[in-house]
Amino acid sequence: MSKHRLPLFYAVTVLFWMSVYAYVPFVTPYAESMDADFRLIGLIAGAYGFVQMAIRFPLGILSDKLRKRKIFILAGLLFAALSGAVVFFAPHPVSLLVSRGFAGVTAATWVTVTILGASYGTADDTIKIIGRLTAATGAAKLIAFLLGGLIAEWLGVRHAFLLGGITGFAGLLLGLGILEKTPDMPVGDAPKLSALLTVTRNRQLLCAALLAVFSQYVQFAITFGFAPMLAVRLGAEPYHLGLLGLIVAAATLLVSPHMGRLLKAIGATYTLGGAFALAALGSVLMAMCQSLWQVFAAQLLIAIGAAGLMALLMGLAIRDIPNETRATAMGFFQAVYGLGMFLGPFVMGWVSHSFTFNTAFLATGGVGVLGIMLSVLFVKRGWVR
Repeated sequence: MSKHRLPLFYAVTVLFWMSVYAYVPFVTPYAESMDADFRLIGLIAGAYGFVQMAIRFPLGILSDKLRKRKIFILAGLLFAALSGAVVFFAPHPVSLLVSRGFAGVTAATWVTVTILGASYGTADDTIKIIGRLTAATGAAKLIAFLLGGLIAEWLGVRHAFLLGGITGFAGLLLGLGILEKTPDMPVGDAPKLSALLTVTRNRQLLCAALLAVFSQYVQFAITFGFAPMLAVRLGAEPYHLGLLGLIVAAATLLVSPHMGRLLKAIGATYTLGGAFALAALGSVLMAMCQSLWQVFAAQLLIAIGAAGLMALLMGLAIRDIPNETRATAMGFFQAVYGLGMFLGPFVMGWVSHSFTFNTAFLATGGVGVLGIMLSVLFVKRGWVR
């Protein structure tokens, strides 16, 4: 641990995601309180994924070409600090849209965090390290949602955004001390663009990315999109919204580290299909919620399913990819699933505007069912091992 400064690396990882998630439960209710309609709210919530979809892949290629990871992590932390500050100092639906775009830039640099972390171990350690990083993400969300909820309750929702800005800046300062590890290759032998792009033809990477689109669609449409708005309509106070996010963080923290072991024990069909089934069931139940505790229960099911899927799919995506092109592969993977992060809240906003809230929840459950079907197909064909 001391050789790679892992405690510091994990601490920066925690601050990285704290800065992004400190205010997430309040974004859509805060936008609605400013009289934004469902379509604009969906766009605000989807901006986070849209930016990631646009820049993650080229960012991964650039990281591999430069053989640098740390500089991108620091840039992400800078945008995280700006994301929280812009809403605190200029609260408006437009600043919320800008803020979520900045947060998307931060999240796009997560590709370099995961690749740098994975480089500290061997190929066989990939899923284990990714699981630990995902657990660190869960810990960050746990702290962020708890503190964000309390601060929003005591000082007002704007101060939850300030918390995000402060933690982003703190992460930036600590990040100066993390260890850069250049991929093992002779100087001047950085991979050519054509070689980097060949990773996108890896069948397991492609299948994992497509499944991640469906997973992120469900999670960002509901968990980080419209579930908080439903909770507010059922009487939730700011601290309830923090607890709603806390469920997601706890699920990530508890479930993610064990997915590699579960995959080996029962196989890909049951792990992937079962996780999608939980997410789909939670989405359908969300449409039937009549009380706040029912929203919490449905949120828990979605959170467990989504946490398991992300830990599995991230590990599977880069398992057979050489270290020198892993940032490209992870950038591609995360850029593709950014489509789900954008489409989930965007489509749900339009469906809610055109039909009803409940119709949108049920339609999102259908996306989870499609994820089950594709998981079974990919494993049966041998495309996911």
